[in-house]
Amino acid sequence: MRKQDERKQQFKKGMDQEESRRRREATSVQIRKEKKEDSLQKRRAPSRDAGSSSGPRSDVGTLPDMTLKAKLENLPEDVALLQSADPQLQLDATTRFRKLLSIERNPPIAEVIAAGVVPRLVQFLQSYDNTALVFEAAWALTNVSSGTSEHTRVVIDNGAIPIFVQLLRLTNNDVHELQEQAIWALGNIAGDSPRCRDLVLSYGLLPVLVEQLSAPSRTSMLRNSTWTISNLCRGKPPPRWGLVALALPLLQTLTFSADDEVLVDACWALSYLSEPPERVQAVIDAGALPRIVELLGHVSPLVQTPALRVIGNVATGSAAQTQALLECDALARLDTMLRSSKKEVRKEACWIVSNVTAGPLAHVQSVCTAGLVPRLIELSTSGRDDFEVRKEAAYALCNACGCNDAPVLAGLVQLGLVVAFCDLLDCFDATLLVAVLEALESVLGAAAAAAVDGENPCVQTFSESGGLSKLEALQAHDNGDVYSRAVKLLETFFSAEEDDDPLLSPAAHADGFAFGLQPAAAPTQAMHFFP
Repeated sequence: MRKQDERKQQFKKGMDQEESRRRREATSVQIRKEKKEDSLQKRRAPSRDAGSSSGPRSDVGTLPDMTLKAKLENLPEDVALLQSADPQLQLDATTRFRKLLSIERNPPIAEVIAAGVVPRLVQFLQSYDNTALVFEAAWALTNVSSGTSEHTRVVIDNGAIPIFVQLLRLTNNDVHELQEQAIWALGNIAGDSPRCRDLVLSYGLLPVLVEQLSAPSRTSMLRNSTWTISNLCRGKPPPRWGLVALALPLLQTLTFSADDEVLVDACWALSYLSEPPERVQAVIDAGALPRIVELLGHVSPLVQTPALRVIGNVATGSAAQTQALLECDALARLDTMLRSSKKEVRKEACWIVSNVTAGPLAHVQSVCTAGLVPRLIELSTSGRDDFEVRKEAAYALCNACGCNDAPVLAGLVQLGLVVAFCDLLDCFDATLLVAVLEALESVLGAAAAAAVDGENPCVQTFSESGGLSKLEALQAHDNGDVYSRAVKLLETFFSAEEDDDPLLSPAAHADGFAFGLQPAAAPTQAMHFFP
């Protein structure tokens, strides 16, 4: 018994929960890096027939190369017309520039800027008695700002931002379309960079948008406004909380929109507002969480993806915040996400579950009782999925082992955890190897501590699954942590001097061995792994 007690003291008592969370948060930087394909930061307003004044602009203008060349050769003439005092000539010239900037591929934004027309177009934004001219100028400037940062800077430097914001305060009955165009332009500017975003916010755009959207709006206005709000919330470093917090109630309402485009951008905006972790509670307090969890079941992956990001941000928060997520039945939705046909969705879902299993025992038990463990083990197995998905599934399982709860560990073993870990021991990721070795130490140690006589069945399963030879090979690993942990496991559980120790035999049960010190209680009686 003395030798058994000494062995128990050597066993790892479970991975530190906070350390697990820190590791997972660091991993999230790679998984959840900003990508333009996630949500377009800029949009160019394409050309359309002049007779159409409402609805989405989908008729993208195209000009043959020779026609474009001829148009560019006529730029000096168009510039001269733009400087005319005749309102009709001003409108004609502005319309020509707008069409030139609306062509589908490689619009000549640099050439138009070089012609010196941007200051004049900004000046036309203030021709409030000529809404057609204001609209055409706003459209042209929207497309200038859809270009590079240098192009956007020209629009900013000519003082367009406060004028665009002022257009939103007009109350005329015939200004709705040009206001929508102004919102579009401001969305492009805000989407250029965090610095431009903060500049737009400093002119008080967000309160104006929130006020406008509090009343029923046209679908196109609603779409553009929600997209612009999303750009006002995105970026690193994040915007000052005091400038964007007022959007939360509106965004929560927009998550119930029947329009998918609005849903997508509202969810992206909430995902930005829930970063960094100290902002998660505000999203929860706004009442957005139940609906976001519900949207994980939306038919469109474009809605599911940002909703999944919000859920992931909450899962990286405190234990209480993660509990709020669990109370919304998020694990049932995540089970579906783990079975998604899209690799990125499976990876993100595994990452979220890994944050849940990095929490307290009750959260680990929730994952087990939700029936997620068999799927996680399947996803972690070689040949079953992309390595990035395998890795996230493995972290979810490793973190679960850190709970150091005998019934939970027994259940994991019965579902095939040891075999899955053996399969991971020849992976190339040193950080993951360390996590797997830590988890194995917890599992093998718990089995040894519960053993009464005979051999440790986990050790036997591990050896029969090829784990011992892989563990021995890790003694030559370049990473010091991998090497030291592999050596420790070999010395602790596979040394020859322990082979004949009669104290290591587990209690015999019809359902397998028990990890508890009371041999009469099978682990599945304490924890069920299926709903």
